[in-house]
Amino acid sequence: MVKISILVFLHLVADFLLQGSYFSKLKATKITYLLLHVLIYTLLFVILSPLLLSLTFTQGLIFSGINGGIHLVVDFLTSKLKQKFWQKNESIYVAIITLDALIHIAVLIATYIYIFPEAFNTILNLGT
Repeated sequence: MVKISILVFLHLVADFLLQGSYFSKLKATKITYLLLHVLIYTLLFVILSPLLLSLTFTQGLIFSGINGGIHLVVDFLTSKLKQKFWQKNESIYVAIITLDALIHIAVLIATYIYIFPEAFNTILNLGT
């Protein structure tokens, strides 16, 4: 459970705290900003996942690279949807933001468990 909390925390820092609303709007219209956002997101995971998730540097690099690639695809799609509904339908806009975050967190957890199956047992046993 602790590792899931760490994954959620890392995602919140990388996806929200390191990206303001201004940057979020730019990435919907300019691929350069989307790529920069994903680079920052991925680098945070490259640096912190070995330290906080008990991974080797190589494992952290693989985990971060996979999640960075998936993050790029998800953000590309959801940014287009957010742009479409921005200032037109607030409830759909908020739903898209929520769905985006849930997809990212689900992917982080799923890839962590898939790549490191021993982590699944740790999570089930509520250990470390």
